[in-house]
Amino acid sequence: MRKVFLLALRDLRLEVRDRAGLLSVLAFFAVMLFIMALALGPDEGPLRQAAPGVLWVALAFGSTLLATRAFALEVEEGTLDDLLLTPGSKEWIYFGKLLFQMLLLLPLAALALLMAAGLFYLPLERGLYLFLTLALGVLGYTSVATFYAGLLARLRGREVLLPLLLFSLVVPVVLAAVRATTGLLEGLPLAEVAPWWQLLLVFDVVYLTASALLFPVILEG
Repeated sequence: MRKVFLLALRDLRLEVRDRAGLLSVLAFFAVMLFIMALALGPDEGPLRQAAPGVLWVALAFGSTLLATRAFALEVEEGTLDDLLLTPGSKEWIYFGKLLFQMLLLLPLAALALLMAAGLFYLPLERGLYLFLTLALGVLGYTSVATFYAGLLARLRGREVLLPLLLFSLVVPVVLAAVRATTGLLEGLPLAEVAPWWQLLLVFDVVYLTASALLFPVILEG
């Protein structure tokens, strides 16, 4: 656990100091949400109806950008081999990178939600439950994104290959997150939204377990 936290905090410090990745993802969120809001027109009804899908597509692409950066610096600086030389199993590298992405993405996802609320006329009375949905969805997405980012870390064109491999697997996570967000924004009872949370939790556990078990194999292969 100590190695996990140290790796995540080191990456977080480097990313905050560099700021290029954070600013690019934040700019991507703002531009995409603004363009979609303009494309859908000024009517409140269509904007609210499309908002959950637009929000989660933006989060999916933004998460992919950060996942690529999670291992890019290790490869460029040659420190990935140093991590592999650390005694013991290598699952801690996966969990450290996953924690690093979660610490970055959750605040960015909250900011994206606030942007969407302003542009798409979204009510935020259920803000706590919306953040719970964001956390479950982001965890499911980043658990797979971290795995594939490690798999493709040493390959050229990883920025292109990562979305192609990733999006086919995370479709269930994105769909469940969109449905849960839609239900909360429409004011449905929590009992009707809860099955989507349960589905997200199942995907999170399955993806997280499978990725953690396979990660040492693909990283050392």
